This record gives sequence, structure tokens and C-alpha cells, in this order.
Amino acid sequence: MSPICLIGESDPFLARLLSRFCEASGLSVIRAQVGEEFVALARREHPDLMILDVELPGEQRGWQAAQTLRGELDGAAAPVIACSWLPRADAVALMSGCAAYLQKPELHYDDFVAALKEAGFEPAQR
Repeated sequence: MSPICLIGESDPFLARLLSRFCEASGLSVIRAQVGEEFVALARREHPDLMILDVELPGEQRGWQAAQTLRGELDGAAAPVIACSWLPRADAVALMSGCAAYLQKPELHYDDFVAALKEAGFEPAQR
């Protein structure tokens, strides 16, 4: 069974792009469009990896969803790759404990693979 990646991204184009990158890397994908849906899916599906827009909309923004999950799972949560329009330093400050970072809108497969490796995942060969 393939590892599961939970993507928290509200932009349909970017979500599809990240999904394609995940699938090309051997990951199964589930997707959330708002923060509270992200938290609910993480609780139910126990993903192996999470890619989260720091500013994901909803009652819980992306960074708040990450805090909620970290607080509930006492560090046992899957690694989180922050994906944001914000500069790396700002995104990492909001998402303390994130394993890697992807800069929007310039998402390229090579950068995605580098973020996977930084988060401790070895992508499948293309």
C-alpha cells in the first residue's frame, strides 16, 4: 500500500499539481480545502505526510490546523511540508516544526522531490 499524503490546498490548480507530484512520487493523495477539513481528515486517515498551505482558509487557518494536530498527537504527527506564498522565514515561523517548505506559485517537481527528502521521504523513481 502506498504512503498517504494529505494535501491542504484551496487553489484547485495548485492542488492538482501537488497531487500529480505526489502520485509521480509513489504517494496516494487525499485533499482538504479548508483548515477544519484538514484536521478531520488527518485525524481519520493518519497520513504519512502532510502538505499544508500556511494560510489555508477556514475557521482554522492552515497554521492553526497544524498547531491543533501537533497538540493532539504529541509530536507523533506525520511530517508537514509548508506550502506558501509567504517567504520561507515567515512560513516557517508560523508553522514551527514543519519538515520542509515549498514556495508558491513556482512549484516544480525537482523542488517537490527535494522537500520530500528533507521531510524524510524517498520518492519512487519516475
